[in-house]
Amino acid sequence: MAIMRLKIIQQLVNVNIIYASQPAQIAKLRAKQAKKPDVKLNVARKSVLNYLFLGLVYFLIFGLLFSIYDFVNQPAFFVNMVALFSLMTISQGFMSFYNVFYESKDLQFYRPYAFSDAEVIAGKSISVILTLLMAILPLVSYFLILPVQAGGFNPLGILLGLFCALILLGVLFLATILLAHLITKTLFFKKHTTLVSNIMVGIGSLLSLGAYLYLNLVQTHRVEVTGGADIPILFPPFTAFHQFILHPFDGEAILGLLGWILVLLVLIGLVRKIVIPQFYDAALAVASNQTVKERVRVLHVGQKDSFRRFVIQYHRRLLSDGTLMVQVLLMMSILPYIFLLSGAAGASKNIGGLSPYLTPQYLVPLTLVAILIGVFNSFGGLTSIGISLERENFEYLRSLPIDFKRYLFMKFWLLYLVQSILPVILLVGVCLYFGVHPLAILAMLLIWVVTTIPICIRDYVKDFQNFSTNWTNITELMTRHRGNAVLQSILLIVFLFVMFLLIIVSFIWTYHSVSTLLAVILYSIILLIGAGISYTIYRKKIRTLYQEIGE
Repeated sequence: MAIMRLKIIQQLVNVNIIYASQPAQIAKLRAKQAKKPDVKLNVARKSVLNYLFLGLVYFLIFGLLFSIYDFVNQPAFFVNMVALFSLMTISQGFMSFYNVFYESKDLQFYRPYAFSDAEVIAGKSISVILTLLMAILPLVSYFLILPVQAGGFNPLGILLGLFCALILLGVLFLATILLAHLITKTLFFKKHTTLVSNIMVGIGSLLSLGAYLYLNLVQTHRVEVTGGADIPILFPPFTAFHQFILHPFDGEAILGLLGWILVLLVLIGLVRKIVIPQFYDAALAVASNQTVKERVRVLHVGQKDSFRRFVIQYHRRLLSDGTLMVQVLLMMSILPYIFLLSGAAGASKNIGGLSPYLTPQYLVPLTLVAILIGVFNSFGGLTSIGISLERENFEYLRSLPIDFKRYLFMKFWLLYLVQSILPVILLVGVCLYFGVHPLAILAMLLIWVVTTIPICIRDYVKDFQNFSTNWTNITELMTRHRGNAVLQSILLIVFLFVMFLLIIVSFIWTYHSVSTLLAVILYSIILLIGAGISYTIYRKKIRTLYQEIGE
């Protein structure tokens, strides 16, 4: 009987993993099935394996990156990274939980069958957990790194680490369920579902990514100045896990862990008392109150307003989506620093500070750093979705008596400027924080511009050539032309490895063999060649765009 119930839960997972997955990913799998109709493709199984692989990649990347920290003697490193990924788990989990439990609108179909409420919740919960593996597995890695650093591969220490990780994950998941349930019951959420969802995603992403940057900047600086002795702890209650894993028989450590167990039991009670009895009714109420209304506004190019003002005002409305700001602008701006700041912290610890290596003498390695940042800041930006973002309005604009080539020209540069604001602020801010020489900052900005323009214009023209209106959300639009996720992850790892290797080698070479004058000459050559290539690609792509317009 128990085996049968497990099979029922497995079937529920297979159904609900489709709701939890990105629409573009499911569309690709179905397109693959359509090409080979004779070969049965298990979409749910493919989705599960994809999430498992990506989770493992993140586990290895973040586990290896942060294993350079001394978690044993410097608990702030451990506590802060656990706090960071806990925040990411909650922020990502809210939308996954909402999509699977409420947005799916399939609960009424389960009632005629022999599914208990607990089985439905279990099946849907496992589906949510699978989508969160990219946040969960890095968090678990820190609970494994700590006992390994303390006493090698000690089975008892590893078991204690896993036990603490399970307690924390239980608290995080139940808290997310309770939070989502309470929010979706409010009248404001029912009336403004998209707005509240965007706010939740935005706040969670801003807090988690902001905390990541803050922690890396502070940790790198404190390691450089004091060896990491006075790094601030982001969330002190997490120290209980650190103490218990290292000293499981210490009275204070046991009390701290008992406190977390008490929180877990309270959350279990609240979920059983509040969520489960009202689960079906609350989800059905959300589904019945959700209506999608799309209002097509007539666009006017008035005589009083200049053409430039019209373009700016039109795009101000077009880019007002909160999800767009979070998923596109914020993520593309922050992503390179996730990798760079971790490497900077390790380098600072090993060489006794970064300041002496951030002068004009080191323009060549700093150029490579700027190229790496520029590449990450370019792919998947506004310029890659700006045309399709207009939907039917794009064709309507083409029918107006306006200079459409000029419109597309202005649109590209407007999108490029908007998506460049935050990356430039971050680049300058991080450089100033680490004490990069002002001339070196200017040099890095020039390289950044030369790197980003050809990538952005390429994506812009590609978006025009593959113009799409049949997308349902920003995530689907961003991922509509992406290839195999596994292959992309491998290529990303290879790219990062090659770039980090080049940066390290160039720093060592500059330290031993390059003077400031030679560095300036080499930089000037790189900048001139890069500017020439960038301009050539830009002109070629613009010419291609104008030819395809045919006006």
